[in-house]
Amino acid sequence: MNTIRLPQSTPVFDYFPPREDQFLGLLSIPHSGETIPSEFLPYLSGDERAYKEDVDFKVNELVDIQALQNAGIAVMVAHVHRICIDLNRAENASFMFWKQNTHGLPLVVKEADKELERKLLDKYYLPYFEMLKNIMKRLEETKSGLVSAVDLHSMPSRPTEYHMKQNPNQGTHRADFCLSDRKGLTCQKEFIDAFDRPLSQHYETIQNNPYVGGYITEYLNGFRSNNIQIEIKREIYMDESTKLLVPEKVTKLKPILTNALIEGFKAFNS
Repeated sequence: MNTIRLPQSTPVFDYFPPREDQFLGLLSIPHSGETIPSEFLPYLSGDERAYKEDVDFKVNELVDIQALQNAGIAVMVAHVHRICIDLNRAENASFMFWKQNTHGLPLVVKEADKELERKLLDKYYLPYFEMLKNIMKRLEETKSGLVSAVDLHSMPSRPTEYHMKQNPNQGTHRADFCLSDRKGLTCQKEFIDAFDRPLSQHYETIQNNPYVGGYITEYLNGFRSNNIQIEIKREIYMDESTKLLVPEKVTKLKPILTNALIEGFKAFNS
């Protein structure tokens, strides 16, 4: 029987390593963090309700991490709130990028100087990408073909004015899951379909609408990889007004999502 190793915890993320004898791929969860390091507090509004609006709330609790580890899937879960450092953006656009949340409420009320910005990027941004790089290189060394990665997020159930400005062609209805590969640039079609298929048996799914993938999908595409982004509609697991999980919805979703991830990764293990 394989022993699951304990997570390796840093101020930026937890890393849950896969079982020793099998390594299928990587699951990255960069936006569920709610920790606001003290260095950022003087620059933020202090409105905790506004902070919570765009967090990928508890996405790390929507998967059975131990089951993923046991299947050979490494998991990274970020701690730091995206209003401090947005890990799904390029380094030069990640530092306190969100001056307002997607409902227009102020978040950043004071600009930091460049010296502090550099220091905090080194402390809270670069370690996540250094770990991503190390994992992907290790996968490349152990696999003969393309290596596998998924970046997991959640999305508001309905677009706000901000979202409509970003993508004016999107409808107001959103599917339960949006799987994206930058419109075919980051994976083989069979790869994204391997994750879509088991999810679509229980939920409504769509590909590349309204999201086509973020910076992490671009970054992972620099490796010999198949990689996708998956967005979960928040309505299917939480109450978006109270910002609380809905236990019966989570109980339904968690095994379905976990099994879909395992099935997708196993289909592309070479």
